[in-house]
Amino acid sequence: MNDNFPKKVKAVGIFLGIGGFAASIAMAIDAFGKGDIYAACVWLVFCIISLFMIVPVFAVGNLSSELVEEKRKTKTLSEKIARMEKDGKKTTSVDKYSPAARIQNAEMRAAATEHNGISLKDAPTTVNTNGGYTREFSSSKEGMLDMGGEQELGSMTSVFVCTDKRIDTEHLVTESSEISKPDIETAFYTSTGIETFKVSPKGNSVTRFLPQSSFTIAAGGLHTAAVTESGRVLAVGYGTYGQCDVSDWSSIIAVAAGNHHTVGLKSNGTCVAVGYSGYGQCDVWNWKNICAVSAGVGHTVGLKENGTCVATGDNTYGQCNVQDWADIIAISAGYNYTVGLKADGTIVAVGANTDGQWGAIRWGSISSVASGGLHTVGLRGDGTCVAVGNNANDQCEVSRWQNVRAIAAGNYHTVGLLANGKVIATGYNGYGQCNVSGWENVIAIAAGRNHTIALTRSGALLATGDNTYGQCDTRNFRDIKINKN
Repeated sequence: MNDNFPKKVKAVGIFLGIGGFAASIAMAIDAFGKGDIYAACVWLVFCIISLFMIVPVFAVGNLSSELVEEKRKTKTLSEKIARMEKDGKKTTSVDKYSPAARIQNAEMRAAATEHNGISLKDAPTTVNTNGGYTREFSSSKEGMLDMGGEQELGSMTSVFVCTDKRIDTEHLVTESSEISKPDIETAFYTSTGIETFKVSPKGNSVTRFLPQSSFTIAAGGLHTAAVTESGRVLAVGYGTYGQCDVSDWSSIIAVAAGNHHTVGLKSNGTCVAVGYSGYGQCDVWNWKNICAVSAGVGHTVGLKENGTCVATGDNTYGQCNVQDWADIIAISAGYNYTVGLKADGTIVAVGANTDGQWGAIRWGSISSVASGGLHTVGLRGDGTCVAVGNNANDQCEVSRWQNVRAIAAGNYHTVGLLANGKVIATGYNGYGQCNVSGWENVIAIAAGRNHTIALTRSGALLATGDNTYGQCDTRNFRDIKINKN
């Protein structure tokens, strides 16, 4: 919609109104001349209707003017942010919550918290600003964490996968989509799983090795996707924008589902995406060395092997401003914000903070994070949970949860996977998305807008909640990739 569109609408309204009025008057006069009183009266009624038609057309024009003005303000804001970033200025208030921003020594770029009682490396113990104890590490020549060894961190959110093979950066798969812009709804999705992460001594970079079942399922706004053992992808649900057109994908090791788009992570570290891309959320064809992807409503985030992040799509609230993040080990894209988990167990975030979904976070010792629409959930290394943000439907009531191994956040509900393979849930249950008490032997979970899915140890894909578009019709899913370790 360009700036002249409202004027054109009003001009058309005036033209049609006056034209219809004139034509009706002429026909009425002609009917009177012929003595046809009935026809003359009908044309006079049309004359009045023509004049009144100008009013609704003008109303449409005024509404268009408001939309154009809103678009102009958004564009101005984006340009301002871009200029500030170009000038090297800080553009988001997340910096004051970032643990890295509080480290006084510029040469000490990273810190690591002791997780599950395992010390990552001998180093001086200091108190960080989140009230936790951390160990400081000097940075390597590349500026990355200089740590060795392999540590168990419980579960991480988002689609988070890396294989033992080196990533082939010479091959890319391109997907594009040109579809008209739909109404963006308040929806978001997070997939979670259980994993191990390792810091590579060779490149001083954060790399991950985790069970292949962890992120082979994804719940989107109105659709569900899953990766098979052969690297193919199955999808059901609402597919008007092509978000379920994944049958030709191959070599996929993980999948993420957004509001109206689906993202696949290939074994060579590249990505493919289909669905609505009005904000560019499917523009991932040039990404390389990716080991994790997460999809929000209108944006997509990727985690690279070296612990940095990339993002594409809607950036109205700065939810894609992740280019300065470092030492990230997990990502989660929410409705209009993005959360990152650092190697020291603390959280960084960018984007909208309307309900305090990340601005109030002062967490430490976090091993997993899930971002929902207006709330964020964290899993601690001891199996307990914390949550902040909108709690209108009790979606943040997770403080009493124990022995949790994985978490997922939906629109207004939160799901937890227990160590015994059972599943618990809290929050809005209007569609039955929290009816998971009977599930057993579950190894992975994912939460969509109003539905919840889970992968069992036997390879069955369970689903509950809103099934308006068949997003819960997963009974015929076969050969879903599971953890065989």
